[in-house]
Amino acid sequence: MNKQNNAYSRLKHHLRHWRRSWLCRINITKAVTECYNSGFSKPLDLENPVTINEKLQYLKLNQYYNNPIVTTCIDKYQVKEYLKEIGFGNLAAKLYGVYDRPEDIDWESLPDQFVVKCNHGCGLNILCPDKKKFDRKSAIKQLKKWMRLDYWTYFAEPQYKYIKKKILIEEYLGDNIHTYKFYCFNGVPKTCYVSSNGENGEYDKYYDYFDMEWNRQATYLMGHDHFPGDIEMPDNFEQMKSIATQLCRDFPFVRIDLYSVKGRVYLSEYTFVPTGGYMHLEPEGTDIEWGKWLRLEDK
Repeated sequence: MNKQNNAYSRLKHHLRHWRRSWLCRINITKAVTECYNSGFSKPLDLENPVTINEKLQYLKLNQYYNNPIVTTCIDKYQVKEYLKEIGFGNLAAKLYGVYDRPEDIDWESLPDQFVVKCNHGCGLNILCPDKKKFDRKSAIKQLKKWMRLDYWTYFAEPQYKYIKKKILIEEYLGDNIHTYKFYCFNGVPKTCYVSSNGENGEYDKYYDYFDMEWNRQATYLMGHDHFPGDIEMPDNFEQMKSIATQLCRDFPFVRIDLYSVKGRVYLSEYTFVPTGGYMHLEPEGTDIEWGKWLRLEDK
């Protein structure tokens, strides 16, 4: 019986994703609306958006859809050149190679530690802290799967649609690195969170929010706990805040995700629509407060 239930659940999941993928291709506005309605159990108001999630959906469908600069910034390969052009090339992790197919990767030439990633979505990463223990066959299988994936259809995120898919090999920056993610509204960082792994290695178990003076906030994002202890402000917090301010200035909203590794700052990624614009935030009213911070010029 359990096997039948599991098979039925998998079938429902595949059918749901197939329908969403199909709908994204024929009517992206309807796909976005259905995703939002399903996630929040209420209609999406694109005419008079109020909450941060409503405004992000509006940006997703208007200013960020088929926008060459946005596409460049979220493309994990092209963004490296963009950073050089604006004077921030030092924020990019060292690149060892770029490939169209996993079969073309020259594994023998790689150092003992590296990171493999695809450039057309989030979370498409494979870490290699020790090449002697690296499962090359499994990595190739996973990369083939990711290269077939039209990531933009998964949560109706058309800003990813026009990325030309690539496989990148980059330097390995270290274990359990803290990521500092700055939410920037009309050119101003207003809040950030630091993500931390759990005690048993659970990836990104803890999200802890701070204002720009490093005062801890009560904000929760569904699916993530607060770290039970104190979190010290990093020595280079002001530097990271300054970098976020400069990187965000051309966009109405963007989250600038940074790594701090032994005092050096690296760009993790530009995130224009965090969580696809389906952020379940607490305390109640946080989505409205954040919505007030974001001014839409054409609304």
